[in-house]
Amino acid sequence: MSKPSATSKASKKNQTTIPARVRRALGIAKGDTLLWVIDGNEVSLRKISKVDINWSKTSEMSLLEWTPEDDEGESYVEAKAR
Repeated sequence: MSKPSATSKASKKNQTTIPARVRRALGIAKGDTLLWVIDGNEVSLRKISKVDINWSKTSEMSLLEWTPEDDEGESYVEAKAR
């Protein structure tokens, strides 16, 4: 069962403080990276690790290097077989 919720207000600059209860529950400390996931009119918050960040950046970069033409040519195995 989930624990009672915590609240905070948005400032004039649309900033908010993460309530202490939430920081403790997620183990959030200064410098941590947080992932905000939007689902309709609800948002969930998750602390992500350096491994998650590095994997995400690596996968984004590999997708940037990929082009549809890569799938249309001969495969690496076929090219090595020659």
